[in-house]
Amino acid sequence: MPVTGWVISSIVGGIIGTIFGVSIASLNKKVVRDRWGNIDFKKTDLYFYWTRWDTITVISAIYSFCCLTGLFIFLIKGDNINSPVIQFFLHQSFMFTLMTFLWFIGRILYVFKGIKERWSDEFNR
Repeated sequence: MPVTGWVISSIVGGIIGTIFGVSIASLNKKVVRDRWGNIDFKKTDLYFYWTRWDTITVISAIYSFCCLTGLFIFLIKGDNINSPVIQFFLHQSFMFTLMTFLWFIGRILYVFKGIKERWSDEFNR
């Protein structure tokens, strides 16, 4: 069984994932932290407006959809797991769907935590 599809997919995924990860991680310099190193949501507005993180999540979701569509098309054509194209699309679909989901959940968690800390008096009524 040739593994060229998996190898190429791993290389492509590593490059794209690194670019996306560095772009998101570079937002950390805009985060205000307290003296214990925790995020101070009362001084950090980063999580309450559209940022690169959101744009990259949308791009990653679109790429995942395109990979799933490519996988579907080649499966309909009759290719099987031995095809490098199927291996590539299968690996990319799994990797970027998982990455997009985790980024989205992480973003939502930060927003909810920020809302809870900023407007905690609203919840105590």
